[in-house]
Amino acid sequence: MISVAFLRTLSDKPARTVRPGLPMLVLCLLSVVAGCVPSQVRHRQELVSRDYSYIDFTQNAAPLTIVADVGGEHMTYYKVLAFQGDRFRITVADLDGETSTVISGDGIRIRKGPDATVFQRLVEVEALDTLFSVELDAHPYGRYRLIIEKL
Repeated sequence: MISVAFLRTLSDKPARTVRPGLPMLVLCLLSVVAGCVPSQVRHRQELVSRDYSYIDFTQNAAPLTIVADVGGEHMTYYKVLAFQGDRFRITVADLDGETSTVISGDGIRIRKGPDATVFQRLVEVEALDTLFSVELDAHPYGRYRLIIEKL
Protein backbone atom coordinates (compact mmCIF):
# COMPACT_ATOMS: atom_id res chain seq x y z
CA MET A 1 0.00 0.00 0.00
CA ILE A 2 1.32 3.47 -0.88
CA SER A 3 1.08 5.99 1.95
CA VAL A 4 -0.26 9.54 1.54
CA ALA A 5 2.97 10.95 2.99
CA PHE A 6 4.95 9.15 0.31
CA LEU A 7 2.68 10.54 -2.39
CA ARG A 8 3.33 14.07 -1.09
CA THR A 9 7.03 13.59 -1.76
CA LEU A 10 6.24 12.86 -5.41
CA SER A 11 4.33 16.06 -6.04
CA ASP A 12 4.38 19.75 -5.10
CA LYS A 13 0.62 19.66 -4.56
CA PRO A 14 -1.08 18.49 -1.38
CA ALA A 15 -1.77 14.76 -1.24
CA ARG A 16 -5.53 15.08 -1.63
CA THR A 17 -5.16 16.80 -5.02
CA VAL A 18 -2.39 14.68 -6.46
CA ARG A 19 -3.18 13.86 -10.06
CA PRO A 20 -1.93 10.65 -11.60
CA GLY A 21 1.20 11.38 -13.57
CA LEU A 22 4.37 9.65 -14.53
CA PRO A 23 5.54 9.05 -10.91
CA MET A 24 2.18 7.46 -10.04
CA LEU A 25 2.22 5.36 -13.17
CA VAL A 26 5.72 4.10 -12.39
CA LEU A 27 4.70 3.24 -8.83
CA CYS A 28 1.61 1.39 -10.02
CA LEU A 29 3.59 -0.61 -12.56
CA LEU A 30 6.25 -1.48 -9.98
CA SER A 31 3.62 -2.67 -7.51
CA VAL A 32 2.07 -4.91 -10.19
CA VAL A 33 5.44 -6.38 -11.19
CA ALA A 34 6.43 -6.92 -7.55
CA GLY A 35 3.19 -8.82 -6.97
CA CYS A 36 3.68 -11.25 -9.87
CA VAL A 37 4.10 -14.90 -9.05
CA PRO A 38 7.51 -16.39 -9.85
CA SER A 39 8.09 -18.19 -13.13
CA GLN A 40 7.96 -21.96 -13.23
CA VAL A 41 11.41 -22.09 -14.87
CA ARG A 42 13.87 -22.46 -11.98
CA HIS A 43 17.11 -22.90 -13.92
CA ARG A 44 18.22 -22.72 -17.53
CA GLN A 45 21.46 -24.18 -18.90
CA GLU A 46 22.48 -23.47 -22.50
CA LEU A 47 25.22 -25.64 -23.97
CA VAL A 48 26.61 -25.87 -27.52
CA SER A 49 23.90 -28.16 -28.92
CA ARG A 50 21.66 -28.77 -25.89
CA ASP A 51 19.40 -26.50 -23.83
CA TYR A 52 18.08 -27.61 -20.44
CA SER A 53 15.26 -25.88 -18.57
CA TYR A 54 14.23 -27.08 -15.10
CA ILE A 55 10.57 -26.48 -14.33
CA ASP A 56 8.81 -26.46 -10.97
CA PHE A 57 5.05 -25.99 -10.52
CA THR A 58 5.07 -25.98 -6.69
CA GLN A 59 5.09 -22.16 -6.46
CA ASN A 60 3.04 -21.39 -9.57
CA ALA A 61 0.50 -23.89 -10.92
CA ALA A 62 -0.45 -21.74 -13.93
CA PRO A 63 0.15 -23.33 -17.36
CA LEU A 64 3.59 -22.72 -18.81
CA THR A 65 3.66 -21.71 -22.49
CA ILE A 66 6.89 -21.51 -24.45
CA VAL A 67 7.31 -20.63 -28.13
CA ALA A 68 10.79 -21.49 -29.39
CA ASP A 69 12.90 -22.81 -32.26
CA VAL A 70 14.92 -26.00 -32.54
CA GLY A 71 16.79 -27.61 -35.39
CA GLY A 72 19.87 -29.23 -36.83
CA GLU A 73 21.82 -31.06 -34.16
CA HIS A 74 20.29 -28.91 -31.44
CA MET A 75 18.00 -30.48 -28.81
CA THR A 76 15.94 -28.84 -26.11
CA TYR A 77 15.06 -30.53 -22.81
CA TYR A 78 12.40 -29.39 -20.35
CA LYS A 79 12.80 -31.25 -17.06
CA VAL A 80 9.71 -31.12 -14.85
CA LEU A 81 9.88 -31.68 -11.08
CA ALA A 82 6.81 -33.66 -10.01
CA PHE A 83 5.48 -35.63 -7.07
CA GLN A 84 3.25 -38.67 -6.57
CA GLY A 85 -0.30 -38.02 -7.79
CA ASP A 86 0.63 -34.98 -9.93
CA ARG A 87 -0.92 -34.96 -13.40
CA PHE A 88 0.18 -32.91 -16.41
CA ARG A 89 -1.05 -32.26 -19.93
CA ILE A 90 1.84 -31.70 -22.37
CA THR A 91 0.88 -30.15 -25.72
CA VAL A 92 3.27 -29.39 -28.58
CA ALA A 93 1.96 -27.60 -31.66
CA ASP A 94 4.20 -27.20 -34.71
CA LEU A 95 4.18 -23.58 -35.88
CA ASP A 96 6.76 -24.07 -38.65
CA GLY A 97 8.49 -27.27 -39.70
CA GLU A 98 8.09 -30.59 -37.91
CA THR A 99 9.13 -31.00 -34.31
CA SER A 100 9.84 -34.39 -32.78
CA THR A 101 8.81 -34.77 -29.13
CA VAL A 102 9.69 -37.46 -26.60
CA ILE A 103 8.53 -37.63 -22.97
CA SER A 104 10.54 -39.84 -20.64
CA GLY A 105 11.21 -40.37 -16.98
CA ASP A 106 11.09 -42.81 -14.09
CA GLY A 107 7.86 -43.37 -12.17
CA ILE A 108 5.48 -41.81 -14.70
CA ARG A 109 2.60 -43.14 -16.80
CA ILE A 110 2.07 -41.54 -20.21
CA ARG A 111 -1.20 -41.64 -22.20
CA LYS A 112 -2.30 -39.94 -25.41
CA GLY A 113 -4.32 -36.76 -24.91
CA PRO A 114 -7.77 -36.08 -26.37
CA ASP A 115 -6.59 -33.55 -29.00
CA ALA A 116 -5.42 -35.54 -32.05
CA THR A 117 -4.55 -32.42 -34.08
CA VAL A 118 -1.36 -31.79 -32.04
CA PHE A 119 1.12 -33.84 -30.02
CA GLN A 120 -0.63 -34.16 -26.67
CA ARG A 121 0.17 -36.47 -23.77
CA LEU A 122 -1.19 -36.87 -20.26
CA VAL A 123 1.51 -37.62 -17.69
CA GLU A 124 0.68 -39.03 -14.27
CA VAL A 125 3.33 -39.43 -11.57
CA GLU A 126 3.20 -42.80 -9.83
CA ALA A 127 6.53 -42.65 -7.95
CA LEU A 128 7.13 -40.65 -4.79
CA ASP A 129 8.93 -38.01 -6.88
CA THR A 130 10.46 -37.66 -10.32
CA LEU A 131 12.13 -35.31 -12.77
CA PHE A 132 10.61 -36.25 -16.13
CA SER A 133 11.81 -34.82 -19.46
CA VAL A 134 10.09 -33.33 -22.47
CA GLU A 135 12.67 -33.51 -25.29
CA LEU A 136 12.26 -31.59 -28.55
CA ASP A 137 14.27 -31.64 -31.75
CA ALA A 138 13.70 -31.06 -35.47
CA HIS A 139 15.55 -31.57 -38.70
CA PRO A 140 16.27 -29.28 -40.40
CA TYR A 141 14.21 -26.75 -38.40
CA GLY A 142 11.08 -26.46 -36.28
CA ARG A 143 9.25 -23.71 -34.44
CA TYR A 144 6.89 -24.95 -31.74
CA ARG A 145 4.51 -23.92 -28.99
CA LEU A 146 4.91 -26.04 -25.86
CA ILE A 147 2.22 -25.92 -23.17
CA ILE A 148 2.72 -27.75 -19.89
CA GLU A 149 -0.37 -27.72 -17.69
CA LYS A 150 -0.55 -29.10 -14.18
CA LEU A 151 -4.01 -30.66 -13.86
